[in-house]
Amino acid sequence: MSLKKIKPYLIAVIIVAAGIAAGRMLSSSGGNEQPSPTRAAKPLPVRMVSNGPVTRHIELSGKARALERIDIYAEVSGQFLDAARPFREGSTFGRGEVLLRIDDSVYRNTVQSRKSDLLNQLTLLLPDLVIDFPGEAEAWKAYIDAFAIDASLRPLPGVQNDRMRNYIAARGIYTAYYDVRSMEETLGKYRLRAPFDGMVTLSEVNPGMLIRTGQKIGEFAAPLRYELEASVGIEDARYVNRGDRVNIVSDAVDGEVEGVVQRINDAIDTSTQTIGVYIEFSDSRVRDGMFMTALLDVELPDAVRLPRSLLTQDGTIYAYQDSVLSLLPVDVVVIDGKDVVVRGIPDSTIVLSEPVEGAYDGMPVSPDRLKFQP
Repeated sequence: MSLKKIKPYLIAVIIVAAGIAAGRMLSSSGGNEQPSPTRAAKPLPVRMVSNGPVTRHIELSGKARALERIDIYAEVSGQFLDAARPFREGSTFGRGEVLLRIDDSVYRNTVQSRKSDLLNQLTLLLPDLVIDFPGEAEAWKAYIDAFAIDASLRPLPGVQNDRMRNYIAARGIYTAYYDVRSMEETLGKYRLRAPFDGMVTLSEVNPGMLIRTGQKIGEFAAPLRYELEASVGIEDARYVNRGDRVNIVSDAVDGEVEGVVQRINDAIDTSTQTIGVYIEFSDSRVRDGMFMTALLDVELPDAVRLPRSLLTQDGTIYAYQDSVLSLLPVDVVVIDGKDVVVRGIPDSTIVLSEPVEGAYDGMPVSPDRLKFQP
């Protein structure tokens, strides 16, 4: 066989031999390499528990209402008339000033007529008193002399015994007197006076309108003094007490307003599951109907605040002891947003400060993995 024909076979043999030799060299050198180091274990975020007072912030929201506020309804009928100032929204009146008037001319004439009838009865009574009760006649004569049709009735003279009383009653004096007194009371309702210093917040009538008995005329309220009708959840209601001082804020008012809890409703609003809390305060910047929020700080003693995510469904948290993670039962005081306030963890206990994926009860943890956080 010629050299030219066997040359390709020789080249193939040489290549295979070279590959075998190279493989042996690589295998021998690999035996001297060191194994790659393992990845370091991830630090475990923990904190040391120190029990103490925990401040809880409670918010109570609602609308401010004037503390002194009345709805005005007509008790008599007639034509509506303004008083010294128009009965309009924003008009202010001092205590005792006439808020509004209803035309009383017809009814006033009726009252005057009944007073005249009473005076006539008293005049006819006097001669009989001079004869039958001469000792009492002088007092009744003085009463008749001072009788004024345009003035309010004064109390009748007193009687000394039952015989005198029956004598007066038999002549219809008492009946006529109290009929007139009742009419005078009704006449006074044609002019309504302000029970306190305040402002008209609602007017539903105009001068000249015919007012009917029972018709709503408007609303009258005193400025400065207000009551916040707030609501609080059932869980938070146990921390709110009468006399608590709160800070009240609103987007429409700069700064804070101090208020005091005056009343707490025991009844639960079934639709919202809240309880009514009534907070009294004073501030000239507040307006009736303004939405406001009261802030109450409550101190919970001997407790600790933790992230809510650390709490398991069984009401336990992970604690570290003797190089092992274990579940520790706790007493949940209150859940506050993303946090939870708990009791039952001994001081200096090491607990997780953040949730750890894959953690389980009895999980071994090397002490050098612990990373303490405040």
